[in-house]
Amino acid sequence: MNLLDKSLKQFIEEAGWRSGTTLENRVALRLHRYGFASSDLKQQFRVGRYRIDFAWPDRKIALEADGPHHLLPAGAEKDARRDRELRLQGWLVLRVNDGTDDELAEQLVRVARVVRSQS
Repeated sequence: MNLLDKSLKQFIEEAGWRSGTTLENRVALRLHRYGFASSDLKQQFRVGRYRIDFAWPDRKIALEADGPHHLLPAGAEKDARRDRELRLQGWLVLRVNDGTDDELAEQLVRVARVVRSQS
């Protein structure tokens, strides 16, 4: 873990978020910057046999932070199956992909709009 990752992890934990993968920490940081508090949602939330990276259970909104392995055929197929099952249970599943800070910010602005529109 490099110094930047350690600093991000420390900030995330001090802000009350659960530290996860580097991508999950980047997502948590952006959500924090967009006005979401760790108490507004659940991290690593269980729905049946699945664990959702970030969830707003009262709104049934799931946010998954997808690293590069999700782009491989097996990962994409598994995600599609999982998303179908969650949708059948009434969940809206949103996904963000690992990318540059600007790309991630753009994706999360859209997520924030969707979450806020469902309140």
